[in-house]
Amino acid sequence: MIGRWTRIELSVATLALLACGAPAGSELEPSEEVTNQSEVADDADAQGLASHSYTAPAVGSDFYAPPTINAVFVSAVGGNDSNVGSEGSPFKSITKALAVVNAKVAGPVWTISVMAGDYREGGLSITRDNVVIQRYKSDNAKLLGSAAVTGFAGAGPYTKSLSGLTMTAFEQSCADTHLKTGSFDYGADTALGVIRNGAPLRRVQGVPATGQYAYNPSTKILTLADSPTNIEVTQQIFAMKVKGLNSKVAGLTIQNYGSCTVDWSKTVGASTYFGGALLVYKDSPQPLNATIENSIIANNSGGGIVVAQGTGVTLSGNKILNNGWDGILGSRSDGLVITKNSISYNNVRRWSNYTEGGMKLTKVHDGVVFENLFEHNVGHGMWFDQGCGTTDPSKNWFIIARNLVRYNDRRGIFYEVSHHGMIVSNVLHDNGNAGIAAIGSRNVQVWNNTVVDNLETTEGYLGSVALIDDIRCYSGDTLPDGTTCSGAGLDPQVAGNYDLIEPSSVGTLANTGNAEKIVLMNNIISGAKSNRPLLNVEDPGTRLYGAARIVTANDYQAYWRTSASAPASLIDWQTTAGKNAVAYADLAAYRTANGGRETHSVERTGGANPFFVNYAAKNFQQSTSSADVWGKGAALPIEVLKAVYWPATAPAQPSARIGAVAWYAQPAVVAPPPPPPVVTCPLAAPVYGRYSPTTGDSLLTLLSGESMSAGTNYGYTTDRGTVFRAASASAAGLVPVYRVSNPTTGAHFWTANVTERDSALTKYGFTNNEGIGFYASSTQIACTVPVYRLLNPQNRHYFTASATERSALVAQGWTSEGIMFYAAP
Repeated sequence: MIGRWTRIELSVATLALLACGAPAGSELEPSEEVTNQSEVADDADAQGLASHSYTAPAVGSDFYAPPTINAVFVSAVGGNDSNVGSEGSPFKSITKALAVVNAKVAGPVWTISVMAGDYREGGLSITRDNVVIQRYKSDNAKLLGSAAVTGFAGAGPYTKSLSGLTMTAFEQSCADTHLKTGSFDYGADTALGVIRNGAPLRRVQGVPATGQYAYNPSTKILTLADSPTNIEVTQQIFAMKVKGLNSKVAGLTIQNYGSCTVDWSKTVGASTYFGGALLVYKDSPQPLNATIENSIIANNSGGGIVVAQGTGVTLSGNKILNNGWDGILGSRSDGLVITKNSISYNNVRRWSNYTEGGMKLTKVHDGVVFENLFEHNVGHGMWFDQGCGTTDPSKNWFIIARNLVRYNDRRGIFYEVSHHGMIVSNVLHDNGNAGIAAIGSRNVQVWNNTVVDNLETTEGYLGSVALIDDIRCYSGDTLPDGTTCSGAGLDPQVAGNYDLIEPSSVGTLANTGNAEKIVLMNNIISGAKSNRPLLNVEDPGTRLYGAARIVTANDYQAYWRTSASAPASLIDWQTTAGKNAVAYADLAAYRTANGGRETHSVERTGGANPFFVNYAAKNFQQSTSSADVWGKGAALPIEVLKAVYWPATAPAQPSARIGAVAWYAQPAVVAPPPPPPVVTCPLAAPVYGRYSPTTGDSLLTLLSGESMSAGTNYGYTTDRGTVFRAASASAAGLVPVYRVSNPTTGAHFWTANVTERDSALTKYGFTNNEGIGFYASSTQIACTVPVYRLLNPQNRHYFTASATERSALVAQGWTSEGIMFYAAP
């Protein structure tokens, strides 16, 4: 198989990631990447860029109550930068709020609460420690690095002169030269971005087709094929730098910035470009402990989020999508935690370094990538490179667990020239390349993954699961077979090399480039979309030392193919040092030749896939009726357990099974016989009520904390307890009950009628749109009672589910406005 070496991605050509060539004085090296033209040709046809469809990200409903102390407020709609920055007198810009907060004396946490609106700002920086920037309650607060463009001429194609906008910075080439080797899409080396209805358009020369645009920098004419509705054009290079210790960004939308493909930063003319729209970093490796949560980072020209050199960073609950390059780029950020994020449709501009996609991390130790969704990225789902691993294997491994990785154009999980990786309980399906590839990496545990229908490519040295040695090694180092790193067929590296290849004398944490001490247990490896094997283990170099050195233990796998010839080889395994891998047609042949391996594994071919609840519908929960996978498998070692159940330190052993134990958006386990259905009222969430005797105003809220705060801080001293029960989320038959307030009088108002809500917002001073308060029923169902609305002489409203209370209030002079909706008593 040596003749196929040119088809693997381990060629030494070096293209940089972000890799944070950072501010002056830092020492972050760029990563390596392929320039092999045959591989580029293969993957241009993998899933096809044209097949990707992009949607505008939906805004989350996460609620952030504004603090009562150490807070400033911003409103793009009703604010003014000459105001005092209070909730009733907010600033207009985040720029002003940051200038005020960054100047505060060190110590307590200060919070910037950002109310609903479009904030067309950029170049922001958090420089003070202990700063939080968060949305106001559930408001949709958007940082936009773009300008809205209207007034197009024509009937298709549509044209518009951009002479009124600043375009020079976004039109000149800003990508680093070493990232532009090979094929890349036209215009991908600029920071210019055009977005229509929340989805980025692709730049072309000549006349654009649907989903495309053309721009002539000489005439400044923008041309679109599609109807020019909601068009935005980039006008800011980046949104924000987060440099303060213990900083937090929460619930914001950050989109349409002109980030670029650079190692870290690059100055062209008078403009400095960055690798991401949101930059979380320190000038040298040191604690940062920043958190980015429940935010949308989308439609940026280059990367979405860059994390560099700051340790202890957490990315949680974010939607990171439609970015031109990687969704997340990280380097030298030990302790990085990435959890419960949705990372999709990234690298849409298809830079020449196109194998990147959802996420690329380099030189990160003790990291956690847990329970995320990686899908539809143009390149790898997630890629770990250049010595990712651990600082102390007795305490921490690099955890990659419980992720759902699907429909990415290339590899699902790629663990390259790294060490001490824990790849456990992930579900990987329909990726264009290998589901899991560990290449040139040491001490990797691959347990209880579900790998299904990956590998559309015919690229050599790959399988649905590929465990491969690397030709890179440290010059003069002694290789595992006792020979020396030198000569043809190897790629000796010297001190200071980009990929941080080290000599074995460094110790157990050395990044030697060797693949060894890998454990493969309890995995479902099912189906392949090409004729490559389900499992491939071998060394492509001339110093071949055999699969037995690469994989120290492998057993309890469950294999399935549509037939015994699809693919023709179940396992490719390099049985003998110095010889090419042997292709085994079935598990029996493999066992006979490799005694003691895969002893308890099972192979099935043909018919319906027996391992899953519903293979055709892509429900990859293991079927409890399958004796092949349910109740089978080796017990999980403690380090594997800690990865599956992170952050628990001493978790219990789960019920035995082969395949993933738990994962992002996991379907329910179907256990025969199913329990009888339980009929419950859909309205179960308590709605707490408060009343202000001074103003006559009422408050209804699902949040007990908001109710208590209203009583303590805002004069709502009459505690009505649970007024009725509603729902916190939408469900069949329920309608949203909207909440608005009057910032002048402080009055609150609730209605299930959209027209009435809009009238209150536009005509009656209730200009604060506070979103959906709860969900109720528009008709009376079995478990509900009417909820009445009344109006007092001070024009304040009151809601009650008690007919007796309604009658008493009417007798006191209140006006009954009838039944507004139905809720549970």
